[in-house]
Amino acid sequence: MSSTGINNAATVEAFGRLMDELLADANGPRKPPVVTFWCGAGFSKAWDRRSPTDGELFAIDLDDIRDFPNLQHVMHVIGWEDYRHLDFERFKNLRYVLDMQVRYPDIRNRYFDDQNLRLSIHELRTLVMRRFTAACDIHNVDDTTLRFSATEVSAEQRAITDFFAALEDRADRAGLGEAWPLYHFLTTNYDFTIETILERVYRQQAPVFGRLYRGVTPQRICGGTIWEHLPRTVDRNVIKINGGFEILPTLEGFDFEYRRRSDAEIRQEPPLLILPSQVQDYDEPYFHQVFPKAVRLLRETDVLVVVGYSMPQEDSLVRFILRQLAESPHDARGKHVFVIDTKNHATIKSRLEEMFFYLPRIGWPREHYYSGRFEDFCAQVSGGA
Repeated sequence: MSSTGINNAATVEAFGRLMDELLADANGPRKPPVVTFWCGAGFSKAWDRRSPTDGELFAIDLDDIRDFPNLQHVMHVIGWEDYRHLDFERFKNLRYVLDMQVRYPDIRNRYFDDQNLRLSIHELRTLVMRRFTAACDIHNVDDTTLRFSATEVSAEQRAITDFFAALEDRADRAGLGEAWPLYHFLTTNYDFTIETILERVYRQQAPVFGRLYRGVTPQRICGGTIWEHLPRTVDRNVIKINGGFEILPTLEGFDFEYRRRSDAEIRQEPPLLILPSQVQDYDEPYFHQVFPKAVRLLRETDVLVVVGYSMPQEDSLVRFILRQLAESPHDARGKHVFVIDTKNHATIKSRLEEMFFYLPRIGWPREHYYSGRFEDFCAQVSGGA
């Protein structure tokens, strides 16, 4: 077996052993354990290989914006109208230009104003959702049943659902029951992959989103008031750090819309998305509400599983939130971090140790690395459970 295979096997064994140890005393004097999955683009790609990476999703051609007049205006004003293609880095630069024009009106370009800047950002969010749905299935719910589309499950997807189902079974055997969920989710993704997985795992008749606490409470879900989606146990956190395709800002707050929408409907009500920028702007009310919830969850977390998130330098605020797993060396003791990623192991390790700068000195939180795909990790953990 290669050194990577040996290290991966040790990580799988450590995860299973740790779950057994934490759950062995679940009904004792110690609080029940909390496992949090931090999901990046690699998590969605594990579920659907067609799911685009950042470099694919946020790279646009001039032809992509031919029916977006405000974006065309922006490109003309900043002198980019002759660019035929914007790669990921130039996309971030475009978003940065818009951010700065919004944030500092006193030095705004003579041809920009509140209205066309707002419309340009709406068009950019619409374009991103259009590109994502063209690349893969975001798993909208059925209009009648409000269940996530029941497509054929691949062997890789079955490994992932079996993994989470096995965690549910372990929690049940330990006596946790539904009153204290074992695991939760924080994600930088926009799509409905987590909800789709959980609906397959829960094995219940009601739509799964009735059980999920999202950090904000919507007024309407899929066109119906929240009172039409009872029972709402809201016992499992699924917090989308960068917004989501279903999150629609309203004058009163937010609506969640998981049903398929036409391009015209998306243009009329674009989803709330944080788009990559050289300086991320999280100044909208949604983020002011969900960030404290994410921080609280991380501080309560015993085991953090980072899946397909490479901790890029430009995600400075998101990395700061992630650091709240242990804001001091004292808080880090007894905590574990599992990192599952296909990217360069040394790079991921160095970025994790940048966030927890005391880690090499005190050895906490304990770090475990799996170099490979999440579905393979899931299959190996479930096989040894």
